[in-house]
Amino acid sequence: MIRLWTMPWSTIASAGRFAVRWLSVHTGLPALLVGAVLVVVGYRILKKTARFAVEVALVAALLVAATSAGWIRW
Repeated sequence: MIRLWTMPWSTIASAGRFAVRWLSVHTGLPALLVGAVLVVVGYRILKKTARFAVEVALVAALLVAATSAGWIRW
């Protein structure tokens, strides 16, 4: 399993450049366009992930509050 948070930033950057270059060569699209598409897709995934994390935190907080109030017993 690759852990990105333990890798040096230069390794992550070079892997990203390699991926963009590979996609550019194999799709025929310019590297700038491939990079822009990856940035947009990454932003949308991050936004949806953040929204999901907020929803999970809210539900967990409600369950903790209901448990501490005695409404729910586990």
